[in-house]
Formats: sequence, structure tokens, C-alpha cells
Amino acid sequence: MTTVSPTALTKTERVVCQLFLLALFCVSFSTALTNFFVGLSYIGFLVALAASPSLRAMLRLPPRLLAPGLAALLLLALYLLGMTWSIAPHADLLTAVKKYTRLLILPMGIVLAWRAPGLPRRALAYYLAGTGVLAVSIYLASFGLMPSSSLGWWRVSADKQDLFVFRNHITIGIMLGFAASACLLIATYVKDRRRVIACAAALATALPIVFLSGGRTGYVVLFIGLVTVFLLRARLTPLRMTGGLAALVLLFAGLYLASPNMKTRTDEMVKEIETEAPRTPNGLRLSFIKVGLGVVAAHPLIGIGTGGFAEAYAPTALRTWPAGHPMATERYQPHSEFVLTAVQLGVVGLAAYFGMLAALGLAALGRRSFERDLLALLWLIYTITSAYNSLLWDTSEAHWFLLLSSCLYVAAMRQRAGLPAAAAAPSPQMVPPARGAA
Repeated sequence: MTTVSPTALTKTERVVCQLFLLALFCVSFSTALTNFFVGLSYIGFLVALAASPSLRAMLRLPPRLLAPGLAALLLLALYLLGMTWSIAPHADLLTAVKKYTRLLILPMGIVLAWRAPGLPRRALAYYLAGTGVLAVSIYLASFGLMPSSSLGWWRVSADKQDLFVFRNHITIGIMLGFAASACLLIATYVKDRRRVIACAAALATALPIVFLSGGRTGYVVLFIGLVTVFLLRARLTPLRMTGGLAALVLLFAGLYLASPNMKTRTDEMVKEIETEAPRTPNGLRLSFIKVGLGVVAAHPLIGIGTGGFAEAYAPTALRTWPAGHPMATERYQPHSEFVLTAVQLGVVGLAAYFGMLAALGLAALGRRSFERDLLALLWLIYTITSAYNSLLWDTSEAHWFLLLSSCLYVAAMRQRAGLPAAAAAPSPQMVPPARGAA
């Protein structure tokens, strides 16, 4: 293996990094711009690989340092292979393949972050700036001051009980919930005026979730985030842990009573689950799970192929909705990444998917640091909410996770290896062995 001395980024590499950051900035409020900058990042990355020996050297890093990216490539390969036994019609098949090609972001981002160690901190800053745009837009909408686009480029909700701008309330809850939790985590690491600013940012991004939007996923994300930050940063004893968790439960109970949005949406969810009404949002989710588990039981090893869930669910949809109703012929996905992966690729695909998540999550273990804590926060929010949302299938959520996790993974691995947070990139022979418990 050839030793490559660390060098300054080439102009092409700097451009690719900037495009990557712009995609993260836009992910909270524009699908079109995110896709545009990600597409340019792919092209620029290939050009940079051809022109930069130092960037190509990152491909020769030890596999353990590139593990999540390699796992993502394996998962993508399975989805491409799954086309050969898929029951999906041609349109569904193309839709699925297009969605899963986003997995390429993870290896690209990891390689870029190893080459440009300052990228992770900048990635977080760009993402938080983008969520600031989203939060401000929701506040403007609450006062009737947010203009709509005459060209249809963005939507502004007219429902004061469920305000949304740019994104639906599920996506808004995830984006702002993670941003609020990340700002709170930052506040535990900084002092003086910066701590006040970070706490204010956390509050500003949390309030729209609770009082302005109607996304129940946002409530869960916010709760997961607060619990995670508490467990990571508090000096825990059994008494403190019990008291702290009880305080958080009481906080959310108070928010439930204080927020008409939160109370209404939570009560609706409980009623829909209890009654299992098939034509309600949560009744549909239960139906998706039942049908999905039935498919997995019938095809446990390799599933029914890429993009196959909608076809498998079609008979149930026809029975649920009256003839001629548009929902009867809707092409559904199960709103659970775990179920969706298992239906398409069986236990083989599920193992690859969880392998990718495990490779990312393991980097967050060991001696605590800001980098590891932030990765743990992202990992827990994504993994838990993926149980009841198809986040890798959804455009905005997939970009959010893949763009951020690739950078935060490298930041955590650099910290584990004892490398500076923003020094020159290592060559394949310069990376020291990992330290600390895995």
C-alpha cells in the first residue's frame, strides 16, 4: 500500500465539499435544490477522484474506517439484484431504484470527510442554518406573513392547527426535532454567551413542533432527543437518572395539556390504534404492518423484490376502499423502513441494512466527546423513528440522514483514533489504531 502524504485540498475537492454542504443547507426546505446539489456532488466527486491522487488514496483506507459506506454499497447492490425477482410493475421498480441510489451519498460523504476533516463541523453548521430557514418560515406562516409561491415551488399551510411550510409535518418534526436536540447538546459543551445562544436556538426550533405543527413524529423525535442528551451529558446516578427521566415525562405531559395541537393529534392517534379503523392514518399503518409481516413470513429469505410492497398491498387497498375511490389504487409504502426492507429483500436485506446502521452506531461508542454524542443523537433518532416511518424511502429524510451521518461518522472515528478534529487528512498508513472500548 502506497503512502500518500497529506496535501491541501484541490480546487475541485473544495467545490465538491461546498456542493455537499449546500445540499445539507437545503435539505430542510427544498427537495429540488437538495437533489440538484447532490447530483452536482456526484459529478464533481468523480471528477475529483480522477484528478486528485490524495482523494483516491482515501479509498485505500482500512475497511473498518469505510465500513458504513461499504455496507451501504452492499445494500444498494442487493436492491439492484432484487430487481431480478421483483413482483413490482415497471414504474414501481424504477421509483424504488431511483430512491435507493441515494445510498451512494454515504460512501461519498465518508471519503470526502476523511479527505477534508473540517467538513463535519461545517456540515452541522449548514444543516442548522437550513433548519433556521424552516423554523422562521413556520413562524411567519403563523402570523400570516409567509408568502406562497406563485409557481408552486413551495406550499404554505392554511390550517392554523397544522402549520407547515415547504415540508409536510412529519418531515418538519424530524428536521426541527433533531436540530433542537443538537443545539441543546451544543449548549452542554460551550460556555458563556454561546451557551445562551445555543439554548435559544434549541427553544426556537422546538416550539413549532409542539405548538404550531401537527406532526406526531416530531413529538417523539423531540422526546428521544431530550432523553438522549440527558443520558449522554448528565452525571448519572440511579437517583439522578430516575429523577431526570421522570422530569422529562412530566414535561411532555405538561406540553400535552398546554398545546391544543399536541393534545388533539395524540388523542386521535390513541383512538385510531384502539379502534383499528382501516381508513384512518394509524389504522392504515397497522394494516401495512400486518400485510408486510405476512409477506415476510411467506418469503423470509429474499423477500418479493425491489419495490414490491405496493403490489403486495394492492389487494388489501382494494378491499379497504370503495370502488372508484383514489385511495383504492394508491401505490402504498408501509411507513416502516424495517418492514419495507424485509418485504423487499427478506432477512438478507434486513441484515445488510442493520449492518450499515451498526457500522455507524459503533463509532459513537466509547469515551464521550461532542463528535460521538452528536452521532449517537442522530443514530438514535433515525433508528427509532425508522421503525414507524420509511426514512430511507422518503427523499428529504434519506438525504438528511445520509449526508449528516457520513460526516459525523468520520468525526467520531477521528476522535476515537486520537486525530485532531480538523487537521490534514491521513494517508492509508498514517491512521493509528482505534482506542477505547467499541
